[in-house]
Amino acid sequence: MSGRRMHAVWLALATAAAVYLCVLESPAYGQPSRPQLRVAVGTISSPALRSALEDELATLGGVRLANESRARYVVTGTFTRLERRRVGTTALEVDCEVSLILADARGGAIRMMLSGRAGARGGAAGDAVERAAVEAAVRGALRPLPRTLRRMR
Repeated sequence: MSGRRMHAVWLALATAAAVYLCVLESPAYGQPSRPQLRVAVGTISSPALRSALEDELATLGGVRLANESRARYVVTGTFTRLERRRVGTTALEVDCEVSLILADARGGAIRMMLSGRAGARGGAAGDAVERAAVEAAVRGALRPLPRTLRRMR
């Protein structure tokens, strides 16, 4: 076989393999997707923390946000630190630490204790700076959750 012909055959095989791996294996083409574990947000004293938890859980792969009656796990949590301070005349700095607990929905056995912390600095819009710090702290705390839930199945 000539060099050009061998190259063309190799290129055709590589293309077919790429199509198989990238397209035919995707759930959009009828392949079953991994089952998602149902997780609920339990008792949270802060609306900002509840909102950040719900938003972040909704974006995690392998996790589906559910109500407590249908969930397998429940996440509860609190702020361990939330400090706001002025920096100069116009800037605001917010430091946030959160502590979260993942427990079985039935029975309440604690499966994981998670924590995260973050800071944000911005202009006069204090609510936006605080929201950014809370969201980043929650994102950091929940980072190991999908991998750990896959192992717990």
